[in-house]
Amino acid sequence: MPEYIVNSAILRSGRDPKACAQGAAKMLASGKIKDIQEKACYCCSTEGRVAFVVEAASKDAVLEAMEKFDIPVASILDVEEVTPR
Repeated sequence: MPEYIVNSAILRSGRDPKACAQGAAKMLASGKIKDIQEKACYCCSTEGRVAFVVEAASKDAVLEAMEKFDIPVASILDVEEVTPR
């Protein structure tokens, strides 16, 4: 499956970035959201943003999942992990 980095826009006022990232990661880990798997999640409390590294069938699947979590999306980037030789 393709891998993506999802960067949120600034979260709604009153939403805790750490709790938001943990809640979304927990939902993804539970397998209730099909065709998307969380590989890593990050939060930035000072900026009020979250970011995820996910494997998903498509960008549309990623966007749909983020909408379910009420996470505003700033960008979804196709990525490829590069390891040093």
